[in-house]
Amino acid sequence: MKRVTIYYAADIHGSERCWRKFLNAPRFYGADVLILGGDVTGKVLVPLVRRDGGWVGRVLGEVRRAETREELDELERVLRVNGLYPYVCDQDEYERLEADHAYMRSVFSEQMRAGLRRWIELADERLSGTGVECYVMPGNDDEFGVEDVIGTSETVTNPEGRVVEIAGGSIEMVSCGWANPTPWNSPRECPDEELGRKIAAMLGDLSGSRPAVFNLHVPPRASGLDWAPLLTDDLRPVQAGGEIQMVPVGSESVHEALLRWQPLLGLHGHIHESRGSARIGRTLSLNPGSRYGEGVLDGALVTIAGGTVKSYQLVSG
Repeated sequence: MKRVTIYYAADIHGSERCWRKFLNAPRFYGADVLILGGDVTGKVLVPLVRRDGGWVGRVLGEVRRAETREELDELERVLRVNGLYPYVCDQDEYERLEADHAYMRSVFSEQMRAGLRRWIELADERLSGTGVECYVMPGNDDEFGVEDVIGTSETVTNPEGRVVEIAGGSIEMVSCGWANPTPWNSPRECPDEELGRKIAAMLGDLSGSRPAVFNLHVPPRASGLDWAPLLTDDLRPVQAGGEIQMVPVGSESVHEALLRWQPLLGLHGHIHESRGSARIGRTLSLNPGSRYGEGVLDGALVTIAGGTVKSYQLVSG
């Protein structure tokens, strides 16, 4: 088996700066394979409203005004860099967005897909002809339909829900972007038992003759890769002794799958606060964490050769 370097990241949540850094990983780190393991798109639409000859919007908690088209372009850039979707509109449409939740959701979906299409076009421009393999799957926070946009790419493959041969066919990868239940009722979550069935449905297609990577968005439960703040019913962090209380929130089904099948590598995201590595039996599991809101791309760099992990490093940039 040839020497292969994989760069893995997750949870960029619409940050255009992080996406550009992700596409730059082959040049910066020498990666042969790129994997983005879910939660690709952003969560917030930001209206930029035409008023008094300019545009007004709330940008990162601050009311900002643009007087010229160039200033408006800069506001839009700042929003996209931070994982937000700018939407230029007049006062009447702004009021409709405020009053009609269904309309607001449809506009958000349109803007989200348009942003992702721009990303895919950029990936095709950057990666075409390079020989770099790129895999991007939806995560629990990504709405349905993201697959359709990814599917238009010439260079990006959505590996969700199946066995995919990566690294020139020398490694097999199974991928699942679904999550066990969260407090936020995200689009792609289900009971943990059902998550286990989704994972198990792929595993019978593994050949067993090549190293396997389990690209599972949710980390294994109680692995140290799944610690998140304990929340009250109204989603506030619980504090005791002046410290936020942390609890494991990962998946038992993911843990069971890793322990039973013992793939070479488990790649996980979902829990931004739990950057680290763990051993589940012989399996090396990694969660690079996420600081997308700061424009920082956290990732994992893994070198595989001879059917074993030769080295790994959690990197940031």
